[in-house]
Parts: sequence; C-alpha cells; structure tokens
Amino acid sequence: MKQIHIVGCSSRSGTTLMSEMMSNCFDIEVKTKEERRISLAPPRRGKTILTKTPKDIILIKDMLYFIPTLYVIYMLRDPRDVVVSMHPLDKDRYWTTLKEWMLFTKMGEDLKDHPRFITVRYEDLVMHPDDVQEMILQRLPFLRKTVAFSSFDQAAKPSSSYMTALRGLRPVSTKSIGNWKNHKARLAGQMQKFGSISSELIAYGYEKDTSWEHELKGVIPDLRDSHCAVFSSGKYIRDKLRWNKLRALRVLINHSQPFMFFKERIHRV
Repeated sequence: MKQIHIVGCSSRSGTTLMSEMMSNCFDIEVKTKEERRISLAPPRRGKTILTKTPKDIILIKDMLYFIPTLYVIYMLRDPRDVVVSMHPLDKDRYWTTLKEWMLFTKMGEDLKDHPRFITVRYEDLVMHPDDVQEMILQRLPFLRKTVAFSSFDQAAKPSSSYMTALRGLRPVSTKSIGNWKNHKARLAGQMQKFGSISSELIAYGYEKDTSWEHELKGVIPDLRDSHCAVFSSGKYIRDKLRWNKLRALRVLINHSQPFMFFKERIHRV
C-alpha cells in the first residue's frame, strides 16, 4: 500500500484544503475523514491511502527512510498569514505561533530535496490550483486524476471537523493571502516574542528585502497567548522524536499485507 501523508510548516498551513483536494480530485482507495497520525494502522487494505496531520512533519524524516512506499506532501505558507489565522473552535485566540512555524519549517527545509517529499506553497495552491495538481501528478504518477483542483468544491463532501477547519465548503479563493495586514498587532507581538522573520521571508520568496517591516512601525504589539502553544516548544519535539525509529518500524508492520489480512480476519470474527 502506498501512503500519501500531508504535513505542514505549522497548524493553519492549508493541510485540510490540500487533503480535500487530493481526496476528491484523485482516485484514492482509502481516505480518512479526520486527521490521522502516520503511526496508526490503515483502516482497511487498498493500493493507496491518504492521511494528514500537520505536526507529523516532526516524524517524517525517519518515516521516509524506513518506508519506501511513503510519499509526503508538505504545505508551506507565509508565516505572517499563519500566525494571524484563527480557527472556529477557539474564536477568542489566534491559533498558532511563530515559534511553531520556525521549528517545523526547519524540518521541511531539511527534506526539500528528498524524491518522495513534495513541497507545495499554500499561495500557489489557491492561485494556481490546476498547475499544482499537474505537478503532484508528475511526482506521483501512480495517481489517476478525476476532477480538477479548481473544481474540488463541486465534488467534496468534507467531514464535520474538516468543514469547521475550512469555515465551510466554498470555491478556491486567494482571499486569505496577505490577511496579516489586517492583524498587524498580532504579528508585531509574535515578532517581539520570537524575533524577526525577514530572512526567512526573503529565502522563501515572500519578500525581496526587509522594507515590509515598516508596515509594523508604531504598532502596539498584541502579546496574548495562542491556542496551540504546546507545539511551539523544543521539549514537545524532543519527546516526539525519542522513539521515532521504533514508531517507523511499527508503521512498516501496520502497512504490511500479512498484518492487514490478520486485522480484517479479526474484525470479521
């Protein structure tokens, strides 16, 4: 079984949108309706399974080494828009932190040249969805296209949790690009806590120089806590990596034909 697992540079990086596009626009046999950690066994047998969990970027390096049938789609997004994004599950706080983006993006950078690691910029996905779909098809030629990414909303039937994360099912839109300009106090607060991101913005092509920082001049920083602060600690990452090689071995066993056959037999009893 080939597994396509979607991860992100942080929470709110576009993984849910990508998951819905992949699920509804390619012929994929086994699809999960909720976030599913990569270490879990597939729900059933099939040629291809699609799963997603943004924070699994922490675990992917070992997984790619041990599992030759694993393919990863990594969502990269402008950190300014990431940290001002809010989730309907917590309308009183911004969802994630600049620190999480900094920690997770380093891991994505380390794997960018791996042949089974596909980086997709969120901005490219919403501006040129069909071009991104063709790029993915070139990298994953075992897939069969059924619907254009630009029309995914006409075929999609998201779960309730995905519908919440997407704030409803609607056509692909570029509306959220540059949303940070409406939340400058939040961005100023995050940069005061975690430092400048200009070098990263330039490296990833989001800015040509540091002149954009003038947008924040005189802005009073919003220093309130974020919802997902737990993912922003080095300790969280170290704890997740502690037994990761054994976790990768478990994934390999979970996806094996004998294990899946035995699992199905148990369920029938």
